[in-house]
Amino acid sequence: MSSKRLRGIIGRHIAMAAMLGIGVAFLAAQAATPADAGAVSEPTQKALDFDAKGAKPDKQYRIAYLTECVNNPYCQARLRGLEDAAAKYGFEFKIFDANFNPAAQLKMVQNAVTEGFDGYLFAPAATAPGCSMWQRHLEPLDEPVVSLDLPMCKDANYTPGLAATVTMQRQVYYNAHVDFAFESCTEPCKVAAVGGFVGSDLFGFWENAIEQAKAKYPNADVVVDEPGNFDPRVALEKIQNALLAHPDITVVLSSWDDMTRGVEQAIESAGKQPGKDVRIYSIGATKDGVAKVKQGIYNETTVLLPWEESYYAAVALIAALEGEPINGYINEAELPAVTDGPGTIIITKENADTMNPNY
Repeated sequence: MSSKRLRGIIGRHIAMAAMLGIGVAFLAAQAATPADAGAVSEPTQKALDFDAKGAKPDKQYRIAYLTECVNNPYCQARLRGLEDAAAKYGFEFKIFDANFNPAAQLKMVQNAVTEGFDGYLFAPAATAPGCSMWQRHLEPLDEPVVSLDLPMCKDANYTPGLAATVTMQRQVYYNAHVDFAFESCTEPCKVAAVGGFVGSDLFGFWENAIEQAKAKYPNADVVVDEPGNFDPRVALEKIQNALLAHPDITVVLSSWDDMTRGVEQAIESAGKQPGKDVRIYSIGATKDGVAKVKQGIYNETTVLLPWEESYYAAVALIAALEGEPINGYINEAELPAVTDGPGTIIITKENADTMNPNY
């Protein structure tokens, strides 16, 4: 049921684009992320095929991992993916952790280039400064660079010149999540939303998704829209205040499963039943998030794949180093965790048993 609903949502995006004169083929490619998991693009298939061969290079490559973070649960899962890829392909890597600080990341990029590596994995702390770092310091290198986590340089996904880009979190991803939640308002309903950090690219995607959905789903009245800093304590406070001011809220959107724990607690403290009196739509498809969906506490969680993100970024980098560059966008929604499981990034009670989170 969820896949069918989401295909309808994506179809409306494409139809609207056609009326506005936007290239339908281009938008269809963008929109393929959520629903059309069976149609694997050529770059994603090339990565899967290279990994299936499993050939260990004769040379032990040295790789710089220019990451925006290491210590939160998402980035810890992503680090495990990189470690598993290193074990399979025999490379070693050095971590340059910017801790979400673009200025610190610039210095680390410069240091890594000076030190010299066979290849670079680049997870920009922010898209605009990340683009500048790519253009000024990484693009001029002879060694291949793969970006992950966020698109950059105003590109919807792949930035030309990279050996590959591996992402899930693009604008179309957040649009699909919010649209699915808003479409549940078959009658007028009041909505509260808690996102990440104000000023971050992810918060920008989140806010844009809410704005575009408002126009399409007039039954959904957003009465509270606050940053939650990915922190369950902040979300608890924000949603408690929201329910005090608007006790008739029936839908809450959250941009991270761990933060959603605070949403759940706030709803319970208001004497309401999460998942029934107040529907919850979350992001992450973590082990806890999927379990909460199975229990009917969360109504939906949208898939993120941190382990796969770094693993296949490393696969793409090794492929380039071995003379088989992908030079395109590896869509995480087309990876086996989705295609061999739920077939969609939208996880509901109907398909939760087919999702096997690894973080």
